[in-house]
Amino acid sequence: MSRTFDLSDFSEEELTALIDEATHLRDARRESRDRELPMGTDGSKGQDVRDPDHGVIPTPTPRDVKEEGPAHGVPE
Repeated sequence: MSRTFDLSDFSEEELTALIDEATHLRDARRESRDRELPMGTDGSKGQDVRDPDHGVIPTPTPRDVKEEGPAHGVPE
């Protein structure tokens, strides 16, 4: 996806401002992309709910309830 822009009429200050803005935008996108999870083997980009910064409390599986439940007063 290559585009051609005619920048020949831009002044030195306009070109500098354009370059600075483009650099800032590129850096912001890279920073955002670096925080994303890598692509999974199945091609999906899921969320890691075990990540301490995720902010979600994962629901226990039935096995978790069976194994850990009695310690918390759940009848067997």
